Amino acid sequence: MPDRLPKAVAPQSDSRGRRLVAGAATLLAMTAVASGPLGTGTRAAADAPAPIAGSVSCAPTEARVALPTRAPLLDWSENLTFDEATESFWVSRAQRDVVEKYDGDAHLVASVPVRGPGAVRRGPDGLMYVTFGNSPLSGLSGGSGVVRFDPAAADPTPEVFASGLGQANGAAFDPDGALYVADTSANSVVRIRPDGSVDADWTARSHTALAALGLGADGIVAADGILYVTLLESPTARIVALPIDDPTRATVAVDLAPAPLSGPLLPDDLAIVDGLLYIATGSGQLVLADPVAHTSCTLLSGQPLTSVAVAPAPARTLVLGTEGGDVLKVHYR
Repeated sequence: MPDRLPKAVAPQSDSRGRRLVAGAATLLAMTAVASGPLGTGTRAAADAPAPIAGSVSCAPTEARVALPTRAPLLDWSENLTFDEATESFWVSRAQRDVVEKYDGDAHLVASVPVRGPGAVRRGPDGLMYVTFGNSPLSGLSGGSGVVRFDPAAADPTPEVFASGLGQANGAAFDPDGALYVADTSANSVVRIRPDGSVDADWTARSHTALAALGLGADGIVAADGILYVTLLESPTARIVALPIDDPTRATVAVDLAPAPLSGPLLPDDLAIVDGLLYIATGSGQLVLADPVAHTSCTLLSGQPLTSVAVAPAPARTLVLGTEGGDVLKVHYR
């Protein structure tokens, strides 16, 4: 039986852009995990994860399956979020072109068709916003954007909120209701006003700033006037700090890899708690990072991860999406 999902808020990512590379890695990782001491339904951290040189240290933690995959890879859980208002949990299934709603007992209660869904976020207006066209092919055609729907409806119907993006991926709202979307193929962050129009000037400035720091804008989280953006294609697994009031002042928050092309790699989605970043990586690590001290360490190693959400209860609980499709629950110290 799956663990009960935490009653619950938080975070983003890209499935199809790394499908060929990550698919084999996913199967290998899942095989390795299943053969371990928790292979009957849990995922475990390494016994003693070594911190990155010069970084803070992490207490070992473990993950358990909250929602098991029905079909590995086909169930790819691209992104996830909690909706306290409806006491539900939403999962983007990128390969199935659907966003699924689950109740607290992990029962599927609704499915919303969305082509190539990416980040799923509850907006300040109470509607659910989902990026669509999260694939490189959309990047070539500009067939990407954001849909929204009423999460409390018995049969939610998505409507287009914004379109014309390249590869809409991660997303985050600021306190004023503006939506920021990572366009992975354009390597930019798109600022979308509450009326659905794009702030072209802000977006162009973000593109210029990111171009100097790396490639593959992917996950986004907003906190205290800063957007923290993961660069999926960075050889050092870079996280960028992008000031909302002036994106041209972007800086490196942290590089997760101690050397180019060494793990962790493929930083995807992320969440923030008490000023610390929790980052899901395609190479299979959940990484804790301090964006002020520019240090990081690995909390968990296992199957490739796509996303991370913060559950408001119980305390210190994260929920993780995976390329294999499992949704994992983590209690951290």
